[in-house]
This record gives sequence, structure tokens and C-alpha cells, in this order.
Amino acid sequence: MRTRSSDKKTRSGSPDRTLDEQKRFVVPELGEVISLEDDAFARSLYHHLFSESAITDFLRKSRSYSLSQRRWKLPRSYHKLLDNDFFTPFRNVFSSILAHFWNESTTQGLREIVDTHNVGLPHREADSITHFSTPSFVIRAKGPSFQLFCGNAAGNLADTAFSNVASCIDIQVTDKDVHVQEQLMRVAIYARQIFIQQPNRRFVRLLILSGEHFRLFHFDRSGVQHTPYINFHDDPHTFVRIILGLSSPDESDVGLDTSIQWTIENERKAGGTLRTRKHDGQEIIYPLSDVEPFFFRGCIRGRATICWSVRDPVTGEELVVKDSWRSEDRFPEHIYLQDASGIQGVAQMVSCEPERGATRALRGFVDSPPSFHNRIESRIVMKTYGKSIRSFTSVMQLLCALRDAIAGHMNLYKKGTLHRDISIHNVLFGKPAAKPGCRGVLIDLDMAIRYLTDGSNQTANCRIGTRLYQSIAVLSSGKVRCPLPHDHLDDLESFFYIFVHIFFVCDAQGQSYPLPEMLSEWDEQNAGVAAGLKEALLARRFLPPEVEERWPTPCLDLFNDLRVYLSSLARKKQELNYSKPEARADKAKELADNVDQHYSHVLQLFDRAIDILNQAETKTHGATGLDQAPAIRPTSTSLLLPQLLNLPPLQRHIPRNLTVAR
Repeated sequence: MRTRSSDKKTRSGSPDRTLDEQKRFVVPELGEVISLEDDAFARSLYHHLFSESAITDFLRKSRSYSLSQRRWKLPRSYHKLLDNDFFTPFRNVFSSILAHFWNESTTQGLREIVDTHNVGLPHREADSITHFSTPSFVIRAKGPSFQLFCGNAAGNLADTAFSNVASCIDIQVTDKDVHVQEQLMRVAIYARQIFIQQPNRRFVRLLILSGEHFRLFHFDRSGVQHTPYINFHDDPHTFVRIILGLSSPDESDVGLDTSIQWTIENERKAGGTLRTRKHDGQEIIYPLSDVEPFFFRGCIRGRATICWSVRDPVTGEELVVKDSWRSEDRFPEHIYLQDASGIQGVAQMVSCEPERGATRALRGFVDSPPSFHNRIESRIVMKTYGKSIRSFTSVMQLLCALRDAIAGHMNLYKKGTLHRDISIHNVLFGKPAAKPGCRGVLIDLDMAIRYLTDGSNQTANCRIGTRLYQSIAVLSSGKVRCPLPHDHLDDLESFFYIFVHIFFVCDAQGQSYPLPEMLSEWDEQNAGVAAGLKEALLARRFLPPEVEERWPTPCLDLFNDLRVYLSSLARKKQELNYSKPEARADKAKELADNVDQHYSHVLQLFDRAIDILNQAETKTHGATGLDQAPAIRPTSTSLLLPQLLNLPPLQRHIPRNLTVAR
């Protein structure tokens, strides 16, 4: 199979405004586009469905294909097609293939060719519908992974949507040659919506027909590859096999993970199960607690993390199943979770399937092209915990959760593992009535490293982590000739930025407030800008009055004490960052050797604030007035800092990949 990389930049000036709006979603998700130079990939697919002789027999008998003329019965003149019904001849060809091969009682009615060139298929973005797409045809599907689309609060259902299609086929409605990048943009929009609306999708394959040729596009978590044009008149066997594969009643053929299945009632998902393996290798089937995942990164390329809530079939215990696609060159998360076994304040693993598949296999690569980045599919079952700390309802709840998560981070670090992706979404509340040590839990070790063995040689990288919470040293790493390794101080600083985020967007009871405009630049893709803004925050000795008046004195003291302590450490790291490696070795080692002191001091600051809050509650016999009437500290000026990004609570679908690293 011959391949080449194509320029992923798209041509400008598209007359389709909706298409242009959608490009901003899909262009960053495609990565390096693999352009296959021959038809080997297309010709290799779906031979298990029907034999060559069975397809020959169909072509001999079909009213849609002339064996003597070696062509499908489509008008030869493009203009003649335009003058009449352009789409009907193609629909007749597709329908004849499905009717001939999928004619058994077990397969009839499961797949249907539907003309959708005048039908808007609704998109889903962060639980809202803002766009529609109109593929020429879709293969509408019924089965345990498909359901009708529910588009509004009234419960109105759409007969045809990306939630119940096996594939899409676009017919090029022009007699002019259309650049492959313009074709790619259209089908990428379809593929992205299929991934979003069918959360157990592993890959998506789509067709474009132009003139007398077809081109197959394959999307997976490594990105996209496409075939060259293949003449569907000259190679009818491959064409028929592709149509059969895209319409196969076997959901694994069309790219679905059949270990997750739903029961369908009135063409909507009503319940479901997830099949995996226990730690001893035995198969176990968990009932789904909800038919939808509670966390989902709606993207084409990347880790594509999806989290499901399930119940133990014997004990009824709630558990979490995390599916993701890690980059082949990254250490698997389950190894770090094994290291975390028994550590309070860190998520606990129940079982795992570390290698469920690979994108290399989905593409049929024997020798991968240099520009291809293989990803490995994994499934991890973990204990369940509470919501993100962003959903706190009291100061005590917030501080205890942050404190225990930091202690968990410390104990994990002492065992040799560094997290490297501290964010508001990766710190959860413990279970209800959790004991001290378990009131906050650190999750998501995808970006972790074993710093004792591989961390010393891995310099900090501003592409690893969540931009809003990255430390100054990590943000500056792109501009430093020899940046220091990412270490525990960077993660402690990230914990502080979680605190900053909450301070600016909430009051002491967790209620949201309008944000000062400028702090959104903390999420700036320009890492240098974000670093400078955080340096400004650490240098300031005051908070905006509207922020101060929302928080009690112990919290304000904690905020300032953390700022003073961490600013000193951040300044030392930056001085070393810009020093030559040979000149900084001793001071860098001295800083690293004080790890116990660093953690101890931060935890003591939290413990002191928690003790003061406890004493106040005791004096008032459990009254919550301290939280409800925070002390007001006068200030003469407002904090001139950019506005912190208003991250919403964890949603079922997160369209934007909040984690920078791929």
C-alpha cells in the first residue's frame, strides 16, 4: 500500500457559509492527512462478507449493471442528470445492492438507502443544535447501537440523523473537478457528528462519488486517510464490497464497538450493557447506569476519552469505565493506576483491558507511513467518586477536597509517579461521608510519568497538560533553550490555579458570578502570554473587591499564603530555567530535594484554614454564617488581570479538547 501525506490546509472562499463555520471544528482534529496512492486499502476490505463469485453473480443478474458494457446503468451525460432527477439513478444502484445481498429475514429492514440531499441532519455541539448537514445519501440503520435523534425539550424525534446512520455517501453535484481537500472538509463534518452521536464508534468510513469514480475516506482516532479515485464502472466488485461493508448488519463492520450494546424501545435507547474482563481475565457484563456516557470528548483525532457509569452485576456497586485511545509512544495509564493502588486521594482501579485494538490495524497497515501516529485502545474500570470540585456547595467541602487531592498527589509522587495534568476536571469529591484523606480524589493519569526513571530526561512541554492550569515554567518551556523537567512544583502550582479559577468564578457557596473580562487569556493558546499573566497574578498583593467580598477571611488568607509561597518557588524555577544546565545543576537538585518541605508547607496552609473554619462552626453550634457572610477586606484598587475562562461544570459532551496534549 503506497501512501503520501497531503497538505491539510483547506482552500478558502467556500460559498457554503455553514461549511466554513464547521471547518473551525474539524480542521484542528484531522492532523496529518494520509493520501493513499493506490487502491490496495479499498480492495482489501470486506472480503469476509461475500465471495467474488457471489458479487459476479449479482452483476450478471442485476438490472443496475451491464456486464457487457462494463458499466452501471447511470446516464452517460452529466448534464442529462442535472436536467432530470440527479439522485434517483444512484439511489437505484445502491438500493439494488442492499436488496440483493441483505435479503434474509434477519437482515431485512436493518439498513436502508435514504436520499437526504434536501434533508438537514442536525448536529450536536455541547448539548445544543446549531448546524445541519445534508449528505446526498445516508445508510439509515436499526440495531442495538442506533436510535432516533431527539432534538429538543419537547421530545420531537428525527427519522434520519447522524445518530442512526451507518454511513454517508456524497455525490459530487458538479461537472468540475473538486479538490480533495474540499471533499475532505465535507465528509469530516459528517464523520465528526457520527463519532459524537454514536459514542461507541471506533472508526467511520464514508464515500464520495464524482463522475465515474469513487473515493473512500477512513476516519479514526489517528486522523484520516483516503484512497485515490477508483473507477466504479471498471472495478464493480470493489465498489459493491464497499457498499456492502458500509451497510453491513454486523455493527463491527461499520466501525462500532459491539462490547457496548443497548436495548431499543420505540427506536430510542432504553438501557444497555458493557462487556469487559475482570482482573483474573474472566468476562463480565456490567449494566449501564445511564444510556449516555457522563463524559465524552467529541473529537475525531486524539485520546477521545469516554466515561461510562456502570453497576456491578453482583454487588450493585457503582463503577466507572473509561475508554480511551493513547498514543503508542505513551506509557499506558493502567500502569500508573497500579502504582496508585491503596493510595488515598487517588482513583483506584478495579480491572483493565490495556490493548483492545489499534488504529494501525483499522487501516490495514503492515508498515506504517512515517507521518502516521498509531493509537492503542484501552478500557479501565475504576471505583466511582463524586462530581468535579467545581460543584462544591460550601467552603469546607472545597478546601477538604483540594487538601486531600494534594496529599494523594504527594503520596503518588513518593512512589515515583508524577501526574502532569492537574485541572479542575481531574479533582473530584470523594464518596458521600468520605473520611479525611478521601474527601478529594485525583483522577486521569493519562499524562503521568515515572519521573524517577523517565522523568529526568523529559523536559517540560507546554503541549502537555490543560492550558488554564499549567505552571509558569511549563508555559515558558517553549521559549527556553534547555527547559527544566516537569516536576512536583509545577503540579502544586497547577493546584493553586484551580483555586484561583474557583475564587474568580464562584462565591463561598459555589454560586457562579460574572467574570472579569480579562482572565480568559489564561486559556490563551500563546503559552508565553499565559505565563506572563500568571506571573502578574503571583506578584499582586490584592484581589478585586468583588472577589474578596464573596469569600470568608480564612479562604482569603489561604489564597494569599499560597500565592506568596508558590510565587517564590516559581521565581526560583524560572531563574534556573533560563540558566545553563551546567550552571544550575546544584541549585536544581537542592530545589528537588526539598520535596517533603514543599508538600508539607502547602498542606499545613490548608489544614490551618480548615481548622479555623471548624472552630468558627463549633462556636456558632453548626451555624453556616461564616460561609454566608464572608469578611470584606477593603482594597483601593482593582486587580488588572485578564478574566479567567468560565469553564462550565462537566458536561456529557465536551466538544473542545481541553487537554492540550494529543
